[in-house]
Amino acid sequence: MIDFTQRGIRAFARRFCRDSSGSILPIFGVLVVLLVVIAGTAVDFTQVISNREKMAHALDAAALSVATQLSSSVMTDSEIEAAIEAAFTANVENMGLSAEAIEKLDYSINAELGTVDVWSSIAVPTPFMKLGGLGSEKMSVDVGAQVNYSKFDVELALIVDVTGSMGGDMNTLRTASEGIVDILIPAEVGASDSKVRISLVPYSEGVNLQPYATTVTDGASSRCVTERMGPQKFTDARYDWDPERGEDTFFGGGSTGCSSSSRLIPLTSDRDVLIPAIRALQASGGTAGQTGAAWGWYTLSPNWVNLWPSDSDPEPYNNADVLKFAVMMTDGDNNRAYDYGCGWVRVGWTWQWLCDQWVITDGNSGYNNQSSQRHRQICENMKNEGIRVFGVYFGSNNSSTGARNMQACSSPNSYYRATSSQDLIDAFGNIARTIQAIYLAR
Repeated sequence: MIDFTQRGIRAFARRFCRDSSGSILPIFGVLVVLLVVIAGTAVDFTQVISNREKMAHALDAAALSVATQLSSSVMTDSEIEAAIEAAFTANVENMGLSAEAIEKLDYSINAELGTVDVWSSIAVPTPFMKLGGLGSEKMSVDVGAQVNYSKFDVELALIVDVTGSMGGDMNTLRTASEGIVDILIPAEVGASDSKVRISLVPYSEGVNLQPYATTVTDGASSRCVTERMGPQKFTDARYDWDPERGEDTFFGGGSTGCSSSSRLIPLTSDRDVLIPAIRALQASGGTAGQTGAAWGWYTLSPNWVNLWPSDSDPEPYNNADVLKFAVMMTDGDNNRAYDYGCGWVRVGWTWQWLCDQWVITDGNSGYNNQSSQRHRQICENMKNEGIRVFGVYFGSNNSSTGARNMQACSSPNSYYRATSSQDLIDAFGNIARTIQAIYLAR
């Protein structure tokens, strides 16, 4: 019996060198071949494992790419096939795999479960295994990947502060707002294919509601809309909820201070509508966060389908295939509350005490003033309807009235504080990616 220990190998080598008969040479030749086969087989297996890992990475990338697109847009079969093949081909070529992997690429979509399955195979040469009689010339490597995609549609109200104090930061706000649109409605996704709709609700001491203002204020205003009166003040009941309504069931005018170019845009997937509206945002007026919150809610409420264009109609709250979100941002403290009766009215550059019209009833900026209390109550009612609210305070004082209102308005783990321009842009981007992750994970 041949001793293959280290000591035995050394003794074998000494005997081989002294032996002149040549009888040991065939044995040595066999051993050399055997060692080559063993080492080569390890090389073959390493090559097989390496190719398998490369295939898995390429398939994962392809599946994730198309799952992301399916989560944000509606795609035809041919578009899905092209997207999978393009992503897989790019990764396969970068990894040095053969064209055979692309030829054998296949996939399936399960719309009911919301899954993407992709798979492929290649034959990896195994010359050493063939030489040793341990296998065939090639080994088949079959790899598959499965990724979930979102079956949900998304409705998002982007409620942004365009009050006078934001005058020096409007470029930042525009950039941050465009960033949300770019992430959730990418430029390559057509409006008719997008599964995400966004409403834009700029607010100051009122909301510029052209061309809907005259309808909801019963003619009291053609542009700026302020408070809602009557028992439905904190609800999302239709503006015409009471056929026998009196004047106090309508929304008020009372202000001309909201920006003429910062207009509310109801839910839409059309970037050609959203982006120009965002770029037109201008700062003006005092702060009535409660009015911004209310109109953000109305753009998401199924009770308001009779006001908006049909393409902007919100889905019912009980539609399990729709997720509703609100992103609410301010840089200051609420300081405007309106009512119908007697109070201070701005006339030109002066203030006058007048009655029988919409007037400011609370101009202070405390945490418990009318506007802040109304703001927080509306936020609470929004959350009770299943809307997740993200609050963003743009400022350094986290104990200010504005910051505390945003904290109270936010859903759990949904409050952000931005102390710089870049922070605000980053906060909006993080919120968009969080929303994306939520609907991708469900």
